[in-house]
Amino acid sequence: MKKIIIIFLISMFIISCANNKDFRIDGNNVTIEPYGWFDMDAKNKNIRYKLCVGNIILSAIFCETLLVPVLITGLQLWEPIEYIPKESKK
Repeated sequence: MKKIIIIFLISMFIISCANNKDFRIDGNNVTIEPYGWFDMDAKNKNIRYKLCVGNIILSAIFCETLLVPVLITGLQLWEPIEYIPKESKK
């Protein structure tokens, strides 16, 4: 039973739909990672994020497990999509 749980948890991290994205910020290539409600401090104020619909669907599919939705939405709910330069912020 323990092996099944470990394989299940590892597979959940592999199938997550949110992806890292590389941006050119101040002349440097920076990789921005998705964030969730566990790590709200990881949000970059110069990046526009969108909800990761794939992770929401996976959370709904595995809602009976309770652990999977908490991990997926807690770690990777918002996905980076666009860099917003400081000059153009409103």
